[in-house]
Amino acid sequence: MPNDKMTIGKLIENEVRKQQIPITEFAKLICCQRNNVYDIFKRSKIDIVQLKQISKVLKRNFFRILADDIELINEENESDAEVMKLKAVSQFFNNVPDVLHKLGKSSTIIFSKLEEPGYENCATPDFCLPDYFITFTIGDTLKERIGENPLLPIAPIYDNANNCNVEVCTNATNGSILVNIKLDYKTQEEWQQILQLAFETYNRLRR
Repeated sequence: MPNDKMTIGKLIENEVRKQQIPITEFAKLICCQRNNVYDIFKRSKIDIVQLKQISKVLKRNFFRILADDIELINEENESDAEVMKLKAVSQFFNNVPDVLHKLGKSSTIIFSKLEEPGYENCATPDFCLPDYFITFTIGDTLKERIGENPLLPIAPIYDNANNCNVEVCTNATNGSILVNIKLDYKTQEEWQQILQLAFETYNRLRR
Protein backbone atom coordinates (compact mmCIF):
# COMPACT_ATOMS: atom_id res chain seq x y z
CA MET A 1 0.00 0.00 0.00
CA PRO A 2 1.54 3.35 -0.99
CA ASN A 3 2.54 5.81 1.68
CA ASP A 4 0.44 8.94 1.13
CA LYS A 5 1.76 10.77 4.18
CA MET A 6 2.99 14.23 3.22
CA THR A 7 6.62 14.87 4.07
CA ILE A 8 8.86 17.91 3.84
CA GLY A 9 10.62 16.24 0.89
CA LYS A 10 7.36 15.80 -1.02
CA LEU A 11 6.41 19.42 -0.34
CA ILE A 12 9.72 20.58 -1.78
CA GLU A 13 9.34 18.31 -4.81
CA ASN A 14 5.80 19.58 -5.45
CA GLU A 15 7.03 23.17 -5.38
CA VAL A 16 9.97 22.45 -7.71
CA ARG A 17 7.61 20.73 -10.17
CA LYS A 18 5.05 23.53 -9.86
CA GLN A 19 7.68 26.16 -10.68
CA GLN A 20 8.98 23.95 -13.51
CA ILE A 21 12.59 24.29 -12.40
CA PRO A 22 14.87 21.74 -14.09
CA ILE A 23 16.42 19.40 -11.53
CA THR A 24 19.96 20.24 -12.70
CA GLU A 25 19.30 23.96 -12.23
CA PHE A 26 17.68 23.43 -8.83
CA ALA A 27 20.67 21.35 -7.71
CA LYS A 28 23.02 24.15 -8.72
CA LEU A 29 20.93 26.76 -6.89
CA ILE A 30 21.01 24.81 -3.61
CA CYS A 31 24.66 23.82 -4.05
CA CYS A 32 24.31 20.06 -4.28
CA GLN A 33 24.58 17.26 -6.85
CA ARG A 34 21.66 16.32 -9.10
CA ASN A 35 21.29 12.89 -7.48
CA ASN A 36 21.07 14.51 -4.05
CA VAL A 37 17.99 16.45 -5.14
CA TYR A 38 16.07 13.20 -5.62
CA ASP A 39 17.26 12.15 -2.16
CA ILE A 40 15.85 15.39 -0.72
CA PHE A 41 12.48 14.65 -2.36
CA LYS A 42 12.35 11.31 -0.50
CA ARG A 43 13.20 12.75 2.92
CA SER A 44 10.89 13.04 5.89
CA LYS A 45 13.51 15.21 7.64
CA ILE A 46 15.89 17.94 6.52
CA ASP A 47 18.72 20.03 7.90
CA ILE A 48 17.68 23.55 8.93
CA VAL A 49 20.46 25.25 6.95
CA GLN A 50 19.51 23.36 3.80
CA LEU A 51 15.81 24.10 4.33
CA LYS A 52 16.63 27.80 4.62
CA GLN A 53 18.53 27.72 1.30
CA ILE A 54 15.70 25.82 -0.41
CA SER A 55 13.14 28.29 0.95
CA LYS A 56 15.15 31.18 -0.45
CA VAL A 57 15.58 29.56 -3.88
CA LEU A 58 11.91 28.59 -4.21
CA LYS A 59 10.73 31.85 -2.60
CA ARG A 60 8.50 29.84 -0.29
CA ASN A 61 8.92 29.77 3.48
CA PHE A 62 8.88 26.10 4.42
CA PHE A 63 9.47 27.05 8.05
CA ARG A 64 6.05 28.70 8.08
CA ILE A 65 4.57 25.52 6.57
CA LEU A 66 6.12 23.55 9.44
CA ALA A 67 4.49 26.01 11.83
CA ASP A 68 1.09 25.25 10.30
CA ASP A 69 1.62 21.46 10.33
CA ILE A 70 3.85 20.38 13.21
CA GLU A 71 3.37 16.71 12.19
CA LEU A 72 5.73 17.33 9.27
CA ILE A 73 8.53 17.32 11.84
CA ASN A 74 9.61 13.69 11.95
CA GLU A 75 10.65 13.11 15.56
CA GLU A 76 11.56 9.45 15.06
CA ASN A 77 14.50 10.14 12.76
CA GLU A 78 15.63 13.53 14.02
CA SER A 79 18.18 14.19 16.74
CA ASP A 80 16.71 15.76 19.89
CA ALA A 81 18.57 18.99 19.15
CA GLU A 82 17.25 19.20 15.59
CA VAL A 83 13.68 18.47 16.71
CA MET A 84 13.88 21.24 19.31
CA LYS A 85 15.20 23.70 16.71
CA LEU A 86 12.41 22.85 14.27
CA LYS A 87 9.78 23.10 16.99
CA ALA A 88 11.23 26.43 18.11
CA VAL A 89 10.97 27.79 14.55
CA SER A 90 7.42 26.47 14.27
CA GLN A 91 6.48 28.12 17.56
CA PHE A 92 8.25 31.32 16.45
CA PHE A 93 6.04 31.68 13.38
CA ASN A 94 2.93 30.81 15.37
CA ASN A 95 3.55 33.42 18.07
CA VAL A 96 5.84 36.23 16.97
CA PRO A 97 3.59 37.77 14.27
CA ASP A 98 0.81 38.11 16.88
CA VAL A 99 3.23 39.62 19.40
CA LEU A 100 4.51 42.10 16.81
CA HIS A 101 0.94 43.11 16.02
CA LYS A 102 0.22 43.67 19.72
CA LEU A 103 3.32 45.87 19.90
CA GLY A 104 2.05 47.93 16.97
CA LYS A 105 4.79 46.70 14.64
CA SER A 106 4.64 45.10 11.19
CA SER A 107 4.28 41.32 11.50
CA THR A 108 6.34 40.65 8.36
CA ILE A 109 9.32 38.34 8.91
CA ILE A 110 11.76 37.66 6.06
CA PHE A 111 14.95 35.71 5.47
CA SER A 112 17.95 37.71 6.53
CA LYS A 113 20.28 39.06 3.87
CA LEU A 114 23.02 41.35 5.10
CA GLU A 115 24.98 43.19 2.45
CA GLU A 116 26.57 45.99 4.44
CA PRO A 117 30.35 46.46 4.29
CA GLY A 118 31.96 44.25 6.90
CA TYR A 119 29.34 41.47 6.69
CA GLU A 120 30.32 39.92 3.35
CA ASN A 121 32.28 36.99 4.72
CA CYS A 122 30.29 36.44 7.90
CA ALA A 123 27.70 33.88 8.83
CA THR A 124 24.39 35.73 8.79
CA PRO A 125 21.26 35.56 10.95
CA ASP A 126 18.35 33.44 9.72
CA PHE A 127 15.43 35.86 9.82
CA CYS A 128 14.90 39.59 10.22
CA LEU A 129 12.24 42.27 10.55
CA PRO A 130 12.49 44.25 7.29
CA ASP A 131 11.51 47.60 8.83
CA TYR A 132 14.12 47.31 11.59
CA PHE A 133 17.65 45.96 11.90
CA ILE A 134 16.39 43.27 14.28
CA THR A 135 17.41 39.71 13.46
CA PHE A 136 16.99 36.14 14.73
CA THR A 137 19.45 33.24 14.82
CA ILE A 138 18.14 29.68 15.13
CA GLY A 139 19.61 27.87 18.12
CA ASP A 140 22.75 30.03 18.37
CA THR A 141 23.63 33.44 19.65
CA LEU A 142 24.98 35.76 16.98
CA LYS A 143 28.36 35.74 18.73
CA GLU A 144 28.46 31.93 18.59
CA ARG A 145 27.68 32.08 14.89
CA ILE A 146 30.00 34.91 13.85
CA GLY A 147 32.78 34.42 16.37
CA GLU A 148 35.24 37.15 17.26
CA ASN A 149 35.44 39.84 14.60
CA PRO A 150 36.97 43.26 15.35
CA LEU A 151 34.80 44.82 12.63
CA LEU A 152 31.65 43.44 14.24
CA PRO A 153 31.92 43.57 18.04
CA ILE A 154 28.93 41.99 19.79
CA ALA A 155 27.73 42.81 23.30
CA PRO A 156 24.72 41.54 25.29
CA ILE A 157 22.03 43.85 26.66
CA TYR A 158 20.15 42.48 29.67
CA ASP A 159 16.67 42.99 31.05
CA ASN A 160 17.18 41.53 34.51
CA ALA A 161 13.58 42.14 35.56
CA ASN A 162 12.31 39.80 32.84
CA ASN A 163 15.39 37.56 32.73
CA CYS A 164 16.05 38.03 29.02
CA ASN A 165 18.74 39.51 26.82
CA VAL A 166 19.48 40.55 23.26
CA GLU A 167 22.77 41.07 21.43
CA VAL A 168 23.93 44.32 19.88
CA CYS A 169 26.30 43.99 16.93
CA THR A 170 28.01 47.23 15.91
CA ASN A 171 29.50 47.71 12.48
CA ALA A 172 32.84 49.34 13.29
CA THR A 173 33.10 50.64 9.73
CA ASN A 174 30.01 52.83 9.72
CA GLY A 175 28.66 52.68 13.27
CA SER A 176 25.35 51.04 12.35
CA ILE A 177 23.85 48.54 14.81
CA LEU A 178 22.02 45.26 14.59
CA VAL A 179 19.96 43.82 17.45
CA ASN A 180 19.79 40.03 17.46
CA ILE A 181 17.57 37.58 19.33
CA LYS A 182 18.43 33.91 19.77
CA LEU A 183 15.56 31.91 18.28
CA ASP A 184 14.81 29.14 20.73
CA TYR A 185 11.61 27.94 22.36
CA LYS A 186 9.89 30.77 24.25
CA THR A 187 6.38 31.30 25.55
CA GLN A 188 4.34 34.07 23.95
CA GLU A 189 4.92 36.19 27.07
CA GLU A 190 8.68 35.61 26.82
CA TRP A 191 8.63 36.59 23.13
CA GLN A 192 6.78 39.79 24.03
CA GLN A 193 9.32 40.67 26.72
CA ILE A 194 12.36 40.03 24.54
CA LEU A 195 10.90 41.82 21.52
CA GLN A 196 10.10 44.84 23.68
CA LEU A 197 13.73 44.84 24.83
CA ALA A 198 14.92 44.51 21.21
CA PHE A 199 12.84 47.48 20.01
CA GLU A 200 13.83 49.61 23.00
CA THR A 201 17.50 48.79 22.42
CA TYR A 202 17.28 49.42 18.69
CA ASN A 203 15.55 52.79 19.13
CA ARG A 204 18.00 53.87 21.82
CA LEU A 205 21.21 52.94 20.01
CA ARG A 206 20.54 53.51 16.33
CA ARG A 207 22.08 56.55 14.67
